[in-house]
Formats: sequence, C-alpha cells, structure tokens
Amino acid sequence: MWSMWAYRVVDGLWAVFPVVLALLAVRPVSSRELRTFSARYGVELTSETKPAMNRYIRRGRTTRLAGAALGLSLHSVLYAVGLSIPNDDAFYGFVGYLLGVFVIALLPESEGNEPRRASLVPRRLSDYLPRAALISLPTAVGVSALATVVYEIEPRRVLPGFTGSNAGLVLAAIAAAGTLMSIRFVVARSQPITTRGLVAVDDAMRAQAVHTLAGTGIAIALLGTSSCLFEMGGYASPTWLHVTGGVAGLCAILGALLAWIFTGAEWQVRRTALK
Repeated sequence: MWSMWAYRVVDGLWAVFPVVLALLAVRPVSSRELRTFSARYGVELTSETKPAMNRYIRRGRTTRLAGAALGLSLHSVLYAVGLSIPNDDAFYGFVGYLLGVFVIALLPESEGNEPRRASLVPRRLSDYLPRAALISLPTAVGVSALATVVYEIEPRRVLPGFTGSNAGLVLAAIAAAGTLMSIRFVVARSQPITTRGLVAVDDAMRAQAVHTLAGTGIAIALLGTSSCLFEMGGYASPTWLHVTGGVAGLCAILGALLAWIFTGAEWQVRRTALK
C-alpha cells in the first residue's frame, strides 16, 4: 500500500514537472541573471548592452525550457492521439533542452532597424572553446576505438570482474560528430555589424551555446569511452590490462563530470574587434 501511494505521488509530480518548466520559462529576467551573464562572459552591462542581454537571456531560457517541457510531454501527447513510442521522458526532455540551446543560437539577434551587413571578422572555434575541449572529442573516439580493438584481440577472462559495452564506441562517435557539427553551425552564423558592445553580447551568446553543446557532447562521448574501457578491462586476461581498463574507465567518468561542469564555466571571447 505504501509503495503504491509513493509511486502515485512521484508519478503525479513528474506529470506536473513540464508545467513548472513552462512557468519558469516565461518569468522575467532578474537583475541577478544579468549580472551573472555579464560576469561569466565578460560583457560590460551598459544602457546599450542591457536590453540585448535581457532579450537574449529571456529568449534563450524560454526556448531551452520549452524544449525540455515538450520533450517530457512527448510520450503522453503521442499516446493520447494513438501513437506509441518508448516511454523515455527524461531522455526526450534532455534532447528537447539541447535542441532549444541549438535553435536559439542560430536565430538572428538583430532588430529590424539594425544593419543587415555581415561582419567580416573571422570567427574560429578556438575563440569560443579552450584547446582541451576541442581535442577531447576526437580523443574520446580514438580511445574508444583502441579499447574495442584491444578487447577483440586480447585473451579474455572467463569470469570478468566488471564489464561495460562496446556499443560505447558508437555512442562516442555519434556524440563527437553531432557536437562538432552543431558548434560549427553556431560559430559560423552570420553576425550583423552593429556596435562593439552589441557584438560582444552576440559573442557571449554564442559562447554560452557552444559551451553547453560542447560540454554535453564531451560528457556523453566520455561515458561511451568509459563503457569501452570497462569492457576491455573487465574481460582482459593480463592483470596490468585489467587494472588499466578499470582505472582509465573511472578517469573517463570523471572527465565526463568535469565536461558537464564546463557548461557553466566563465569565458571571455577573444575576438571582439570590428571591421
């Protein structure tokens, strides 16, 4: 009886969660949010930049949380109209949030009375991400592939201590490819020539989106890598390889955690000059 009551309470709260996200999405931007955004991305809060920052923060939050709310509701909505999909609401909500991040970063920020000419100042991924983040994705795929090869050619234990899955290689490859494509789209979006302050706001917006997409993608890729390493180490017959696989797998999980934390890291875009 108690377990059934607890299940109904949790199920009811989960059903209300998308509504809570929708309400949070439309709330006004606070002064604290503006100050945090300004400090995190090194944009000076002035009478010129404040309206643009307020507009971006509001639009970005609304799009991200609305995407998450729609994802969480997707299974229930489709079920109501007679369509059936796997009941993975948390996954759909997570994907909806990331799609919101991607979409808002591609939408033009200029108002109707602003110049439509594109800035010719070159933009590179290294302006928005540290070198370590850029090499993490191919490294994760390379280590996953190496662990898979070792798993296939090395003698295996009959009773492994722990295992993962070689499907992690596919996960790492998809995460790496999807992340690199999405952040390149964000960085390559045309940038109208306005003022130095508004260009800084636009750069900060890109940096926030790129950090969210890259941090999430790297975290997913490293989780795939950890699975491959655990599979290799769990089945490896040589003791040194057995230990190496386990330790490296744990390091990959730690790296995934650090990558997720990176989504909210402070960053000031290096390219701020106008031409």
